[in-house]
Amino acid sequence: MTNNNGPDSPRQIYDVLIVGAGPVGLATAIGLRKRGITNILVIDQAREFRKVGQGLDLLPNGLRAIKYTDSEAYEKITETAFKAFPPPSNKEPASRPSEVNPKPAPPPKRLWRQKNIQGETTRSFPTDFQSWFDRYGEGRVTVSWFDLQTKLRSLLPPDIVQANHRCVHLEEETGWVRIESLSDAAISTNPFAHWEMMQSKVDTSESPQESQEAVQKSFYAKLVVAADGINSTIRQVLYDGKGMKKWTKPQYSGFAAISSRVDNLPRSIIEELDTNYIQGDRIITVHNNSDKLNMAELKLLRLMLIRLPDNSVIYLLYAPFTLRSWQNKSQIEIRDLGIQALKNAEFPSVFTELVGLSTPENLSHRPLYMHPVNTQDDFQPPWSHGRVVLAGDAAHAMPPFMAQGANQGFEDAAVIVTLVAKLIQEKGLDEDNEIANIFEKYEQIRRSFAGQVQAATMKSHQWTQQQWDDFNEILHRRVYPSSVTLGE
Repeated sequence: MTNNNGPDSPRQIYDVLIVGAGPVGLATAIGLRKRGITNILVIDQAREFRKVGQGLDLLPNGLRAIKYTDSEAYEKITETAFKAFPPPSNKEPASRPSEVNPKPAPPPKRLWRQKNIQGETTRSFPTDFQSWFDRYGEGRVTVSWFDLQTKLRSLLPPDIVQANHRCVHLEEETGWVRIESLSDAAISTNPFAHWEMMQSKVDTSESPQESQEAVQKSFYAKLVVAADGINSTIRQVLYDGKGMKKWTKPQYSGFAAISSRVDNLPRSIIEELDTNYIQGDRIITVHNNSDKLNMAELKLLRLMLIRLPDNSVIYLLYAPFTLRSWQNKSQIEIRDLGIQALKNAEFPSVFTELVGLSTPENLSHRPLYMHPVNTQDDFQPPWSHGRVVLAGDAAHAMPPFMAQGANQGFEDAAVIVTLVAKLIQEKGLDEDNEIANIFEKYEQIRRSFAGQVQAATMKSHQWTQQQWDDFNEILHRRVYPSSVTLGE
């Protein structure tokens, strides 16, 4: 291992070091620069920025937060999403500039319906931008994680975002924080945010990366924003050293996911799905809402179906499993767990037959983890200590059931950007009590609401249409700036 911070090396102290170049970290950096804070750096453990990650739904609350943080970032995101998924209406929101080239004819508006096992709709919501905009004053877009990251990175000077710096330690010193990082060729898999699939057999015996020596480097900053995800190293080091080891790692949510694409479905299966459930929709969710189920938790099981051309379907099964039943299982055993869960929840046989056609090569699965905002203990682990603050999944990771992970992270970024920019502009970076005050205010603004969203994420599946609509009114009608969103 080589240390490139020798005794004679110049030491630059950043005003803000952001750990994690995902959407939340990048949004924070963009917002700070927008407000004149330029002595910042973003580091990420990824060796390079590659096309990884799933698609994200950005909803009105997240889009409002990013528009407040930086309007150009909002335009980049919505432009990217519209290119991939054209909006289904020629009506242009007043907040978006008109385009010179005429738009193609819009596709029909679509609903995402939740249905019971009898095929009856129990809840629905639109999936297009315009319907959300008409209702909440802001839209809804779908964008891939990589495209979102790429567009946000394009708004920052290249030298501000540095890859291949895996944080291994932090030390709080007088007046600043020291972050120790390693740069090497090792690929560190995140066990808490990773879809497991059958691995291809690749011969890496002659990989030149194995001979690369790890390089250690130290970074110094007056403030550190830890936006390094659910498996946050900063959170682990920060809590472990403060007697909070119990909260360093994510907690199992009680749910796991199984997914696969199934091609060339037999006519009998595709016709039954189309006739009784899909009925011309592109995407539906099926659940058993019967009160006669033997185990109440089986009402929490749900099966998402995405209809593709050529008699193909992608399914995504969310089901309550014990973590022990999930561990050390083959792909076939995981598939069979899913089939048994559907049988226990009394799903019709067409669904077990669909899952049974999954091949090991196409099957992916993952347990779902979270950082509980409201623990069962009287003690609630804080989101900051000294000059270090947690944001996004590092603070309050939650399962994807309401698509609020990135959206809540953008809300965090908006608050942090506002408070940190004001602190720096008022020359408060050397005042420990002022730093403590803004981080306490950040947590006061964000913790309660993030807790409500996290709780809703875990129970909203059983809500009626009215309960769903009522919560979304609260979630999506908050504006920036206001006392509710920014404490102003």
